[in-house]
Amino acid sequence: MKYLLLLLCAANATLAVAQSLNEDQFLVKPYLQFSTQQGMYILWETKEAASSQVDFGEARRHVQQAVLDRRVTLPGTRLMHELLLDSLQVETNYFWQVTSITAKGDTLRSPIYTFKTAVQDSSAYMFALIGDTQRNSRTPWAWGKIAERVWQDRPNFVVLAGDLVDQGLQKSDWTEHFFPNGQQLMSRVPVYPVLGNHEQDSPLYYQYVVAPPPEYYYTFYYGNAQFFMLDSNRDLEEGSEQYEWLEWELAKSTATWKIAVHHHPPYSSDNDDHGNTAYTLSTLGDTKARNLVPLYERYGLDFCLFGHTHLYERSWPLKDNRINMKEGVVYINSGGAGGGIEDFAPTRSWFTLELQAIHHYCTFAIYDKTLIFKAIDHEGRLLDAFQMQKETPHQLRASVIQPPAPHIVTPATLFQQETTVTLEAAFDSLEIRYTLDGSEPTRQSLLYTKPLTFKRSMVLTARAYTTDGRASRLQRLAFRQMQPQVPAKVKKTERGLRYTYYEGEWQQLPDFSKLPVIKSGTIKQLGLEEIAPRPQHFGVVLEGYLDIPETGLHTFFLNTDDGSKLYINGELIIDHDGDHSAIKKTGQTILAAGKHLIRIEYYQGRGGALLQAGQINAQLGDVPFTPFQLSY
Repeated sequence: MKYLLLLLCAANATLAVAQSLNEDQFLVKPYLQFSTQQGMYILWETKEAASSQVDFGEARRHVQQAVLDRRVTLPGTRLMHELLLDSLQVETNYFWQVTSITAKGDTLRSPIYTFKTAVQDSSAYMFALIGDTQRNSRTPWAWGKIAERVWQDRPNFVVLAGDLVDQGLQKSDWTEHFFPNGQQLMSRVPVYPVLGNHEQDSPLYYQYVVAPPPEYYYTFYYGNAQFFMLDSNRDLEEGSEQYEWLEWELAKSTATWKIAVHHHPPYSSDNDDHGNTAYTLSTLGDTKARNLVPLYERYGLDFCLFGHTHLYERSWPLKDNRINMKEGVVYINSGGAGGGIEDFAPTRSWFTLELQAIHHYCTFAIYDKTLIFKAIDHEGRLLDAFQMQKETPHQLRASVIQPPAPHIVTPATLFQQETTVTLEAAFDSLEIRYTLDGSEPTRQSLLYTKPLTFKRSMVLTARAYTTDGRASRLQRLAFRQMQPQVPAKVKKTERGLRYTYYEGEWQQLPDFSKLPVIKSGTIKQLGLEEIAPRPQHFGVVLEGYLDIPETGLHTFFLNTDDGSKLYINGELIIDHDGDHSAIKKTGQTILAAGKHLIRIEYYQGRGGALLQAGQINAQLGDVPFTPFQLSY
């Protein structure tokens, strides 16, 4: 009997160790994404390729344990697992459990978790706002502590205003910091994020996040609110892709509460992010993000939420660059969920109502036309609170005084033979007038009735009109017809590119021809590693030939931090200049098969350094240049 007990104890210990080892095979433990009234996404990542399965069921009365009577599976095996639970009941509690089985037969099984589907449009709900969960060495505990506090408030969902991690291209930032510290919260509450500058537009972000295409901007509804999720790293100027999309979405919105979320602050009292206030004036916010303010004010946005500066700040309601208590937009900077806390400028800004420099999060409790807001620090202390009540009809939905501009839809603005163009209006009641010579259209200009076909270069200008003659802003797009550029005549080349390396402090690409060369040489692979630059304040010029296998329209990309330009055959194809975080920008040209001159100019200011370039393939997506394509 004694030996039998010993054997049983040993077997139990072995089983416990095996179970522990199996649980460790989750590289990223299961978490929730993009909840709707009928669906919920569940994601997880395993260290070895494994099968995918989620067992789930509605919470029930008078049972002894959770009932998991429904199952969703994915065929085959994979490392990254993403499953949609659909056909769910609105505002209903569910239990769920993940099971994966590796090729070796090891079973990975999560605990049984819970979630609630999105509430009915008329129900009360509460969501949390967090920003900048990135790691930092001064307060490494911050994100874990904030996640714990948010979970204690039991929100229906969370919006995350960017900078989820410190370095988006570094996988360990995701697997060893962001997900482990947020696991208790994220396994029970869905998180809706936007891109920050520290994500570096990384493929890992798109792997771990579920959002409607194109993912870097999207909208979702919850209860009686509509959220407009934007990428403030990309172009936000009038006429840009996101500006166009946002204008239409805001104009069409019938939500009681309209809330925009992006990473960079239109208004901020930070001491040095927008001009070092120790010796100069600040711009008091990100000028790119401020491009969206006219849309917010025109279409009755209630709140603009953001992070980036690791502080808490709430503005007065603002409109027309003034405080407007009746029709203003409230701007809330909540960048205190992880990154090292920053400081405020020494003098108070005209728009500031409340501010605190501390790790924190915010909550919004909403029922019908009543909203209660709280800002809470990492110890659970209340920093700020207010209540907003919508009482008059004009507060419920902004009237559209100026109609949204029409959209110009085309497969290509650069073409060899011809291209087609479609004009779309935001509302059926709008008519579109256009010109083809670059002049400004009037009510007497050509009326758009059907798609257009262009066979030569021209400038299309359009605007929408209401039936009583109110005009939208102008919409203009240039179209270019060209023949393929001929390749260079070269006999013998070596693989790689030539580089010249410079040092200096710039905010835009300098004229490198006027600067002393620090060093020069050749590299086999496009990037910075072989050049071995200093961490900050340097520039690089890469030159050589790019081999194009087929004649046709080719799309190229640059993903850099900071500024860069791509030239092919001396023509500027991509202008990605200026200080900015890692972000992709594209350009096109038509090339004949053969070798073509390529030149890339790049500079690094401060912060992270990144230089990537390549082509976009219709099937494969972004494909970096390979050593076989490059020569000198």
